[in-house]
Amino acid sequence: MPRPARVAGCALLPLSLVSCSADNSAGYVEIKAVPPTAAFSLYMDSVKLAPLRNGNALLRQKVGTSKLQSEVDGGQLVVLCNIEVKKNRITSVTVSPARPPRCQCGRTGGSNAAARTCIG
Repeated sequence: MPRPARVAGCALLPLSLVSCSADNSAGYVEIKAVPPTAAFSLYMDSVKLAPLRNGNALLRQKVGTSKLQSEVDGGQLVVLCNIEVKKNRITSVTVSPARPPRCQCGRTGGSNAAARTCIG
């Protein structure tokens, strides 16, 4: 290989390694509504979710803690629960539109309902 081509290849190598090491860790959040016909607006970290189909949704989220919120009268968002998303795991959450709306988690990490964290 000619020397200029070798130098150019060596100069690009660190850039390619940096781009390959970018961590795009993701997990999944399964949301179930009870009853499945319930119609209410849900938000994940202030981003409105599409309406649930047949009372179910499966979301791909980046790893970390996310807030599941619901819109209440007057358009305000209220936090239903925090969801801990782990890499390559599914965190299941059941949402009930009762007054006030609430989350039920398969596994929880908080001791009271206000600070409830669903764990995958």
